[in-house]
Amino acid sequence: MPVRFKGLFPWLKCWIHRLTGWALTLGMGWVVVMMVLTTVDVAGRYFLSKPVPGAIEMSSFMLGIFAMLGMAYTHQKGANVRVTMLTRALPPVAANILEILTSLLTLQVVGMLSWYGMVMGVEEYHARTTTDTLAIPLYPLQFLLALGALLLGLEILVNLCESVNTLFQTRHKG
Repeated sequence: MPVRFKGLFPWLKCWIHRLTGWALTLGMGWVVVMMVLTTVDVAGRYFLSKPVPGAIEMSSFMLGIFAMLGMAYTHQKGANVRVTMLTRALPPVAANILEILTSLLTLQVVGMLSWYGMVMGVEEYHARTTTDTLAIPLYPLQFLLALGALLLGLEILVNLCESVNTLFQTRHKG
């Protein structure tokens, strides 16, 4: 890496990982709330024949929030599904170039997801769209989608920078 970025990149990477961790923690908090809600709903339905109104709708929202806020952390830890049959057969430099290309394409898709999540959030806010049962506004979910995609994009950008750095180090050694 060029000298001026040697100190900046680790600092940015640390902050991106920290933001991703905070988003995951927030998402996990919603999972705990969802578990409590589901338990109360099932107990109320079974013992009192009175389920919690809108519990299924709320659980769907909470699961969506967890998924959106956990995408970046999953990528950071390398826990997403990858098919490496092709890249294992390639020489390291070719595999690295392929990694860079797929990161660029993924970054484009995730960038569009974040952008259109924000656009849809603004549209849903102005349209005052709500859910059918509980009349929960939809725009916060769109903004969370945009935030989750932005964090995922930042994690992909970290991987892209590391791949480019690896490529240049390999070329200078060989």
